[in-house]
Amino acid sequence: MNRLFPVSLLLILLSMILSGCTAYELGDVKPSSYAGINNLHVPIFKNNTLEPRLSSLVTNAVLKELQVDGTYKVTNKSSSDAVLVGVIKEVRKRQLRSVRTDTLQSQELKLFLYVDFHLEDPVSGKRILTTEVSGDEFGKSKEIEGEEVIKARQGRVIGETIQFVDRSYQVGERNAFSFAAQDLANKLVSQLANGW
Repeated sequence: MNRLFPVSLLLILLSMILSGCTAYELGDVKPSSYAGINNLHVPIFKNNTLEPRLSSLVTNAVLKELQVDGTYKVTNKSSSDAVLVGVIKEVRKRQLRSVRTDTLQSQELKLFLYVDFHLEDPVSGKRILTTEVSGDEFGKSKEIEGEEVIKARQGRVIGETIQFVDRSYQVGERNAFSFAAQDLANKLVSQLANGW
């Protein structure tokens, strides 16, 4: 009986450890709406703002994030299953904190970067599926902090960051755009890879 107790305790612990891992999956776990898409082509995003060099900054951030995530392989257009098309719609800034002596002079800004994206068929150039804005039980569309809740394959992503205003405003703004582009890339790739 003395020998049986440690063996049974070991078996119980081993079964508890192994049963805890049954929900995990190895490999990609992309949404079912993306089941047939393994290779993506990402052309440079179109820039509808007046900020120069923003399209290359955002496109590079998205490409890096896609490569880090690994759910999709980034390829050229001829060997891709879908084309990720992005349009930088606008840049917004909001004052978070002002100088104590002058409320019109900003000390800290919140920077928002808005990008609309969708997937296209690489051969025909047509959008893959149409948008369906999800709504509540009364048919009204929902919004989460300014982001539209849209089914997979297209939508709007908002990258955001905080910009501190100092003497070298342009350098701070350029750094803020870089951080906002990275935040936007994280959100966009998360939508593509996980469905949210």
